[in-house]
Amino acid sequence: MNPILEALDRQRPSLWLEIAPPRGIATESLLTKLASLRGHADVINLADNALGRVKMSGLVFASIVKQRLGIPIALNLSCRDRNRFALKSDLLGAGALGIEAVVALRGDSLPKDGSGGARPVHDVDTFGLLRIIADLNRGDTGEGKRLLKTLPALLPGVVGNPNRDPLEPEIDLLRRKAAAGAQFVVTQPVFDRATALTFAEAAHRFGLRVVLGILPLKRESMADYMKQKIKDLRPAAHHLERYTGLSDDDARRMSLDFNLSLMDGLAADVAGFNIMSGGGPSLAIELALAWSRHVRGRRL
Repeated sequence: MNPILEALDRQRPSLWLEIAPPRGIATESLLTKLASLRGHADVINLADNALGRVKMSGLVFASIVKQRLGIPIALNLSCRDRNRFALKSDLLGAGALGIEAVVALRGDSLPKDGSGGARPVHDVDTFGLLRIIADLNRGDTGEGKRLLKTLPALLPGVVGNPNRDPLEPEIDLLRRKAAAGAQFVVTQPVFDRATALTFAEAAHRFGLRVVLGILPLKRESMADYMKQKIKDLRPAAHHLERYTGLSDDDARRMSLDFNLSLMDGLAADVAGFNIMSGGGPSLAIELALAWSRHVRGRRL
């Protein structure tokens, strides 16, 4: 059985850590930090040039993480950056490397500064990418040929935004993504139980396993950036204002305590938590380890 699917379907919530690959080719520092998650995290969720910022190939870094740490991988693939041939090539590579899951996403808008002259591709959309994954899982390349060796099934997932206002268009997107083959949804960060439960209940109606985004914040300036620059979080801006005027130490401590409490209150209602590494992985790893110890202590 796919280990990510198995973790999502067990009684206690699966623990994911979302990180971006390195900006350059040096990997040792990040791998050393991630090594502390062995035996704690169920999945490393690898972002794909998030916010239009170039990082090492997620496929390459996924291979390195699997070889060094042996932690299952959910690989994000953006339709923004690849045509259908490139998407199929990367999916075949993921299958050959034993990557367990793929998160199909449209991709963030590119920075207004032009991002070095890059243009979005969008040869296919999220639904098209989900269909490609389904075809390859059946051994069909979509070009009238069959694969000589069937891929280990790639578990297809998508992203969702519980903070959207109004929420109805997002729920309709969820319905369509589930119909196209998605089996789980990883959300934007949530900041209150009611918002998370409303989204989770809708996703469950479509048979989707819900992995809630959890965003620990290091400092007031990070909260301000999220509030002002991340369009998807604007309806939740009032939650970010609680960090105004706090020292870095106080903001960090409050964020850890708040998110642990939020996760505790939602653990019975979702399949997992995706702890996001905005601004670097250290605080996200600290929260992941704190949650793992909390869950283990509760079982004892």
